[in-house]
Amino acid sequence: MTNIATASFTVDGWDPQATEKPESTEFSRVLLTKTFTGAVEGTSAVEMLTAVNETSSAYVAFERLAVSVDGRKGGFVLHHSAGENGHHLIVLPGSGHGELAGITGAAEIVQDDEGNHTFTLTYEL
Repeated sequence: MTNIATASFTVDGWDPQATEKPESTEFSRVLLTKTFTGAVEGTSAVEMLTAVNETSSAYVAFERLAVSVDGRKGGFVLHHSAGENGHHLIVLPGSGHGELAGITGAAEIVQDDEGNHTFTLTYEL
């Protein structure tokens, strides 16, 4: 059975670790932390790599969540990838633990005009 859990989140920390600009594309490594409230409650830590130039940008990231989802406590890892082909977040297979062991699915992040973030997790457990 497919479930949907929606939450808001804040970015609590944004810590650029390194930036390089060889030729025309800038590469950055960023560590960030988030706090989730709603059907997903808890925190996460993200390691992100970005590539940005005048005409395009892309990133990849892994996000380790320590959360409860619809009241089930545990955690899992989200694999992010984004670029010209869209933004994709999938639950890393086998990463679920605690009451979230066996979780599979995907997520979506939407930011409104005021900068508020909504996180929607579509999952099976």
